[in-house]
Amino acid sequence: MAVQRKFKRIVKQLHHEDLYQRAKGIDQLRKSLRSGASIESLIYLLEEAGSNFPKSIEDWDDGSYHLVGFCSEFALQELITPIEKNFKAYSERAKLQALYLLISLNSELARDAYIRIIEKNSKRYSLDIDVQFIFEETNWAPELVKKLLRLIENEETAVSIFHLILLCKRNSISLPFSSDENNYIIEQIKVLYKLKRESYLNYDQDYNLKYVYQAWKESYLIVRTEMGICLQLMQYYFDDHMHEYLNEALEYKDPYLKVDAVISLMEHGVQIEKEILDYCAHNIESAVWFYTKLNEFSKKDIYTFTEVHQHSFVKNRLFLYLIAHEDFGVIPDEIEIIKRYDTSNYYEQEVTYYLTKFRSHQENWEENDWMAAYVGAYISDQIPSPRFYDETITAFTKWDKYTEDEHKAQLELLNKEENDKIGQEVILESKPSWHFGTYFLGFLTAVRTGTAFGNHDPIYFLLLALLWIIFLYKVYATIQLRKESKVILTSRQLTLKKGNELKSIELHKINRMTIELRKWGKNEGKMAAYQRKVNYIVFYDKDDEEILSIPSTFIKPDLLFLEIKLLTSHLVDSPTIEVFENDVSA
Repeated sequence: MAVQRKFKRIVKQLHHEDLYQRAKGIDQLRKSLRSGASIESLIYLLEEAGSNFPKSIEDWDDGSYHLVGFCSEFALQELITPIEKNFKAYSERAKLQALYLLISLNSELARDAYIRIIEKNSKRYSLDIDVQFIFEETNWAPELVKKLLRLIENEETAVSIFHLILLCKRNSISLPFSSDENNYIIEQIKVLYKLKRESYLNYDQDYNLKYVYQAWKESYLIVRTEMGICLQLMQYYFDDHMHEYLNEALEYKDPYLKVDAVISLMEHGVQIEKEILDYCAHNIESAVWFYTKLNEFSKKDIYTFTEVHQHSFVKNRLFLYLIAHEDFGVIPDEIEIIKRYDTSNYYEQEVTYYLTKFRSHQENWEENDWMAAYVGAYISDQIPSPRFYDETITAFTKWDKYTEDEHKAQLELLNKEENDKIGQEVILESKPSWHFGTYFLGFLTAVRTGTAFGNHDPIYFLLLALLWIIFLYKVYATIQLRKESKVILTSRQLTLKKGNELKSIELHKINRMTIELRKWGKNEGKMAAYQRKVNYIVFYDKDDEEILSIPSTFIKPDLLFLEIKLLTSHLVDSPTIEVFENDVSA
């Protein structure tokens, strides 16, 4: 198939000297997603993305990026070669998008091309190795760090490669390093740490929450992250020099780095003073981080957590909530726990909230003095634990304005309104799909109709008429089914609509989900189908009673299961998925 003409027109518009015409070209490119593109067209676009485009001061006006971005919507292995061939000519944003596409393809060919591109271009361009995306979406990490190991001498790529090594170590993924390579890694960790340590020490003496989250912000948080990677690696690559670095880090003012040093030393049997452990456990920034790291490395028996520590988790949660608040980001100077409230939540679980008050000496906030906040909800029978459902809220109401009970009532009402909004958000919505048999029947009918001319056999016309009747009946039945039927998934409920009938189930009441081959139910698609039985998605409650069944033709089972698992992952008893055979209902 040749390159589609519309894409040649779009590329021509993207090269137009007039900004408005280029904007129209970008818009047409986006609209073209609906109709798809041939492989030849995609290869053409990836080649054209490396051509020269008019210079522009507008961020959105990047033809190279938009062309590569369009191709990123198509997961085709044939795109690997043109990406590698034209990579150097892409714009900076297009380069990053091209790397993202290779990761998304998640094949050995894509991985090898990705490695070659990084090796060839890392010194010339600032290429971001998307560590988290690579680790979560592929199994490339061991091969990547093996092939790119020498790039840890380049500061631009060193942190990313060390981060990949750290993730592999933390997840017990074997790395194919020789003894010499391990020694090389140890020396390079020292080199990078010395470099990052110099940057950090410029901040350490003046460490202050207002500086960290306001004045320094991203510049400091990058230094913290890079230092943290080095300190955490030292628990896996350890020698006398590492021991000295970790001991020094115990004196750092940054509590996150102090925690990283504590955990790395503990892994090598070093006894840590109780005063340092208490500091990490109660610090307003690091309380939850300390608990999490102890739990991750099975060190909770070394340090005992009590209700007092729960108060530190609450303060830590409120602190992070306040500094990240999208409308009123504020750094609290003081937080006090007023009262604990035990109750049941929407999911019928025993949970705990904490009524708190806070104040800030920041400009424009000092006059407000103490303000109320509601923190939670924590799982009651797991306390002390930082695990919570995210329902922390504040209206920045002055503490003296209401009594404790009035503050609680106001904040609970705000919480309920917020949760009700979230509960109504539609996550998935699906209608019954068109059956392949209907497409085939339509094709067959069209072919037979085309060959009918010149044929005077009345039996042939009778059979053709019968074929048309069956085809039109199936089309009508499918249209009616799609008009009257729908599956709707919100963050709290799953609803099946069939005509005027509406049936909903609460997600937290689902015990197990499975696939069962059954005969068609009433008004569930039998007239539009071509088989007597179909795979049903069936839901059972805690008593193993069926509470809902949905034909798998209404919605993709794997997608529905995935979303339900994500929406119920916070529950103590989340729904289970039973192993099932491949869906044969299509």
